[in-house]
Amino acid sequence: MSVTTTGVVGAGLMGRDIAGLLANAGYQVTLVDVDSDALAAARTYHESELADELRAGGIDISGTPADRITYDPNLSALSDAEFVVEAVPERLGLKRDVVETLEDVLAADAVIGTNTSSLTPGDIAAEMSHPERVVLFHFANPALRRDMVEISGDEASDETLETAENVATAIDRKPIRLDQEYRANGLSRLSASIKCAATWELLDAEPAAIDVAATNVGFDRGPLELIDLIGLDVHLATVENLSEVYGDRYAPPAEIQSRMETMVDDGRLGKKSGEGFFEWDDQGCQIPTPEEPHDIQPILAALVNEAHRLVDDGVADQETVNEILKRGGDSEIGPFDLEEMFGREALRETLRTRHDETGGRVYDPVF
Repeated sequence: MSVTTTGVVGAGLMGRDIAGLLANAGYQVTLVDVDSDALAAARTYHESELADELRAGGIDISGTPADRITYDPNLSALSDAEFVVEAVPERLGLKRDVVETLEDVLAADAVIGTNTSSLTPGDIAAEMSHPERVVLFHFANPALRRDMVEISGDEASDETLETAENVATAIDRKPIRLDQEYRANGLSRLSASIKCAATWELLDAEPAAIDVAATNVGFDRGPLELIDLIGLDVHLATVENLSEVYGDRYAPPAEIQSRMETMVDDGRLGKKSGEGFFEWDDQGCQIPTPEEPHDIQPILAALVNEAHRLVDDGVADQETVNEILKRGGDSEIGPFDLEEMFGREALRETLRTRHDETGGRVYDPVF
C-alpha cells in the first residue's frame, strides 16, 4: 500500500515527534488530541523547535515539515489517513477505545500502528472486527535520536506489516521486524530489565553511582536517568502492566517501590517536573559525581539474562536482539557483546549470587 496521508493520535512528547518524522518524510499529517493545550504546545514545538531537533538527530530536513501538519481534537479528522499511529498513554482501555473508533473512521485498507511499550497489538486490537490492520510500530525514546522502529503483529496481515516497514524506512528509522509479539516487545523488555536491576541496586548505592557506572561501560544514559526521562509515574504504570504477564519479574523491591510512589505523590516525576532521581534543567539531566561508581555487573547480568529470554521466547535471534539495544539505546554494544566481554560464567555467577541475596526475579538465571 502506498501511503501519502498519515495521522498521529496523542500529542505528547512521543506523539509530536512521530508527527514531525512523518511530516519531514513528506507525508501530510493530522495530529489529534482531545487536550487543546497539548495540541497548542505541539504546534509551537513543530514551528519553533522541530527542524533543529531533526538536525540534532542527524536527519536531513525536507522543506518545512511543520507546514505539513494540521491539528484537530477529533478522531474524525483522520478519515482520509492511510496510516495512523496511536501514541496515547499505556492504558489498555484507552488504546482499545482509540483503535475501535479509528476502525469506524478510517478506510477499510488503512493501517493502524501502535506505539505501545507494554501491551501488544493483539491486546489492543482484540475487540476490533479487523485486527489484522493493527501493527506494532514502536519507537525508541527519544524518537528523533534513536534509529529504529520495532514492528510485529501475530494477527497483522502481510500487507499491514509491509506498509509499516515501508513507512519506517521512509521516515529514516530502521524497521526491526520481531518474529513474535510479546508484551514490551524487545527494546522495552531489555530496558525494563536494566531499570529493574538498577532499582534493586538502589538498596546498596546512590543513583549517581549506578548511572555513572552504566555510562562508563558505554551506555548513552544510565538506567535511573531513563526512568526520569520517561517519568516515574509512567515507569510504575508500565511495571504494573507487565506484571499481568510477567508477574514481579520487573518490579522494584518493596522499599524502592514505596520510595518511588512517594516521589510521584510529591510531584517529583523526573524530567517533566524538573526533579526525579536527578535534577533536570535546560541543559538536561544533572548527575552529581559520585565518590566511586557502583559495581555495574549485576545490571549487565540482568540485561544479558533478558536477552536470552527474548531469544528463548522466539521474539528475535541474537543478532537482532543486539541490534535492538544498539539502535534503541544508542549503544556501541549489544547484550550478547557484553556476554562475550564479561564471560558467560562470570555473569551467570553474578545472577546466582544476586538472586540468592535478593530473591529478585530479574536475576533468576535462564542461561
